[in-house]
Amino acid sequence: MNELIKNEKNKTKAEILVEKLNELSYGDFISHEQIATLIEEPYGTNKYTSVIAKAKKLLLKKYNKTIENIVGDGYRLVSPDDFVNQSLKHYKRGFNEMKKGYEVLEYAPTKNMTKEGRDAYRRVHDRAITLAAAMKGASVELKTLGQKKHPFAIENMQNN
Repeated sequence: MNELIKNEKNKTKAEILVEKLNELSYGDFISHEQIATLIEEPYGTNKYTSVIAKAKKLLLKKYNKTIENIVGDGYRLVSPDDFVNQSLKHYKRGFNEMKKGYEVLEYAPTKNMTKEGRDAYRRVHDRAITLAAAMKGASVELKTLGQKKHPFAIENMQNN
């Protein structure tokens, strides 16, 4: 992989990018053009995307920082207070993928399945129903807990 090719200072392209990103302040922006020049990979290529993905992991684990994509422009260094929302975006994507899996089960042609296929379907479908309900509850709970002013916090309760 190109992002693992070492430069003369024995650093990967991802490490070079991480060092640059770590110099930025929270909320600072870096354009795709700046990144492409820094890592010597054209914007939009698989190699560029691969270096970005590796750099995001390194940045988070090494410096407790993360970036978010500003579509078509570049990346912004996420401020500490926005980490929760960034995390919730990832959870939402996961929930959406689970919903797609559940829909595939819901529309499965059970009439055309063999007995073994139907037995497997029932086992998985029964568990999927339970999982879907739990995920829906968790989704609502995470949204509520992620609010800046939590509605159930004592300081936000009103006495009537």
